[in-house]
Amino acid sequence: MACHGWIFGVVLCVSLWAEAVLPVEAGELRVNVEGLRNSDGLVRLALYNLPESFPVSDKAYTFSNVPIPDKGLSVLFPDLPPGEYALALFHDEDGDNVFDKGFLGLPLEGFGFSNDASVFFSAPSFSAAAVTVGEELTTITVHVRY
Repeated sequence: MACHGWIFGVVLCVSLWAEAVLPVEAGELRVNVEGLRNSDGLVRLALYNLPESFPVSDKAYTFSNVPIPDKGLSVLFPDLPPGEYALALFHDEDGDNVFDKGFLGLPLEGFGFSNDASVFFSAPSFSAAAVTVGEELTTITVHVRY
């Protein structure tokens, strides 16, 4: 009887160790950006995993600043834990790392959100822009608005 208890303890320890050592499955998010009016500057993308941080630029889960090859762009966010994410981007045409706005705060540079979520005087909610990333590749398309 004592032998069975010892064997159970070893099996339990090995299974807990294996759980801790085995990698957690991760997904990937590919973002295709369409509608860029030129290839000037960069596209600055921010990916968020928490509703309360969206779309505050310094609270993003991860960032990607990508030069534009030729009016078309595809960006990969690898190794993402499965879950809900929302993406915000802007076309930083002048490369100053600032989303330029004009009179009355109207955007002077292109912008977009995952799900092409609607904008009405402010950024959309996290839930309107949320996409689910699983354990495999998820692909979305964001259309830039000027």
